[in-house]
Amino acid sequence: MSITLGLEDFVRSVTDRAPRAVLEGGIGFGLLGHLMRQYLDVWEGRITREQWCVRIDGIEIDAKRVLPHARYLYDEVLIGDIRDVVPRRASERVYDAIVFGDVLEHLPKDDALVLLRKATMLAARTVIVRLPLGDGWRKEGREEPDHHRSTWHAEDFAHVVATQHHYDYFGNPYALVSIDAGATRARMLEQARARLAHVELRLERMARGRRSTAHGGRS
Repeated sequence: MSITLGLEDFVRSVTDRAPRAVLEGGIGFGLLGHLMRQYLDVWEGRITREQWCVRIDGIEIDAKRVLPHARYLYDEVLIGDIRDVVPRRASERVYDAIVFGDVLEHLPKDDALVLLRKATMLAARTVIVRLPLGDGWRKEGREEPDHHRSTWHAEDFAHVVATQHHYDYFGNPYALVSIDAGATRARMLEQARARLAHVELRLERMARGRRSTAHGGRS
């Protein structure tokens, strides 16, 4: 369940990028989908569903959790585990933005980090994350899918190019993280090139050392 803090910043993070297609992993009650539809379509004067031109797809783990208003607001609601569905769907269709609102903390940390990396590689423009930080939050949810299985810190996003907004919810930190997918991929490519150049330099030094040893050993 999303807290109210940071919702205005979330809307701004989405609308500033003017996406034509959004994929939300873990829609829950559909609050973020409602906000995105309001400010990406209705705010622009496209009032009725027939007029909407921004595609907003969502994913939920259990069909029984998807309420009728969510099926109206989202173009399509896919049922399944976001660890599987997000990468598969984002490989089949181009999404400018991939959104995770209060969902990554419900996954084991390693699984969530892999999912986040895949989403960053697949999103055309941005990956937007809302999640609690620190260990002061409840661990047990109302149902099994709602349990918290991982703890997050601001430093967990140091490897991506992102802006972070932090909030205080009754003494507990909360964050909105907007990842620049393109800039992050460029950074990863540059890091890979640097590693490759380092390996090539070491190989060249080793080759020179062998040649030097071979020449010195001749009678």
